[in-house]
Amino acid sequence: MWTAGVRQSKDHISRCANLSEGSVTTILTNLITVLGLFIGSFLNVVIYRLPRRASLSMPPSHCTSCGRRLAWYENIPVLSWVALCGRCRTCKSRISLRYPVIELLTGLLFLTTALRFVPDLANAPTLADAVARGSVLIAALWFVAASIALAMIDLDTLTLPNRIIYPSAIVIGGLYLIATVSSMIGVASAGAGSAWNSALTALLGALIVGVLYLAIAFISPRGMGLGDVKYAALIGLALGWHGWPYIVLGLLLPFLIGGIVAAILLVTGRVRRKTGIPFGPAMALGAVVALEWGGSPASAYLPIWGPA
Repeated sequence: MWTAGVRQSKDHISRCANLSEGSVTTILTNLITVLGLFIGSFLNVVIYRLPRRASLSMPPSHCTSCGRRLAWYENIPVLSWVALCGRCRTCKSRISLRYPVIELLTGLLFLTTALRFVPDLANAPTLADAVARGSVLIAALWFVAASIALAMIDLDTLTLPNRIIYPSAIVIGGLYLIATVSSMIGVASAGAGSAWNSALTALLGALIVGVLYLAIAFISPRGMGLGDVKYAALIGLALGWHGWPYIVLGLLLPFLIGGIVAAILLVTGRVRRKTGIPFGPAMALGAVVALEWGGSPASAYLPIWGPA
């Protein structure tokens, strides 16, 4: 009877632990998704103002037609646009559909990123491991947000601003450094060794992918600029932590996506052969797909690397 009681207690503790982990995962995932919607709202500001070299904070959010400052309730992601029927409350000028679309896109990608990384964070055995895994999660979220901004700015201006790429490289590199150091304090030395390998792969990824793009830019300067090269190095850094399959996928997908899009535009007559097509959106899409699904079972069917 005593043994049965102990077993029941252990089962109860195990169920509570599993419930706790599930609750943490659900709460964090929901919070990150909502955060993504608000980050998307901020990205709209970045996408509009940064190419114009305007301040990101001043003046506060306002109608670009009549200049009226927006009230706080007009800045709620997606809902405000729907409530206003896509028009300014004062001058009735149209508010671009792009704004809620970017907010929804950012929220959706933050959700998929949370689903990919939060369960691992919720299962962290120690505080040090939680810090390490949390740092990797934040790095992934930062990279996703930066990629959305870069893709849209490149689509508008055919440029990939250093003011996004350089700070992103510093932040992501710093977060990976925190993850590496925290892993050394974590549960087992095996975890520390794995973290050092991840950090080294991230550095090599940045170098290799950057050099490959630089070679392409040197061979075909009209088809690729230095902005693409710098963004490619950032992609190599961000994906490298997660392993070589992610790097390879992030390297190949942009060219596949870009080729398909270019072919469609040519066939439909939207562009001519010598028309400049921004490559940043294809790079961003390929990199985010690699980040979110590069380690999925489906990647095992790609003969380049075998099982991830």
